[in-house]
Amino acid sequence: MSLFKRKPRVLVLDDDVSMQKLVSVLLRREGYNVEVVSSGRAAIAAVEKEPFAALLLDLMMPHEGGMTVLKHLRDSNPAMLQKVILLTATPDSVLKTIAGDVFAVVKKPFEGPDLVAAVRKLA
Repeated sequence: MSLFKRKPRVLVLDDDVSMQKLVSVLLRREGYNVEVVSSGRAAIAAVEKEPFAALLLDLMMPHEGGMTVLKHLRDSNPAMLQKVILLTATPDSVLKTIAGDVFAVVKKPFEGPDLVAAVRKLA
């Protein structure tokens, strides 16, 4: 094993600064390279620029959130949907229409180990 092995890159989309910090700290402790964005547009730009091992998307945002990113991925890069973990408090009735398209759903509020386990399983 190389000493210079690249850490898996994870993109986090959330508009809540405290959630951004929490998720970043949890994943960086596990050795992930975390990039945080607060809009769907910024997430799309990041994904188009460089590959990520996982995309953690908040669905419920005031403007362009995870739903914007999901629509973009469905249209332009459907294989990337299998790298998406939804971080959401969205009602189950809404989730059941999209949960089958993504790798996993982690419901807010979540336990740190549950989030880390989902990312580890994917990345």
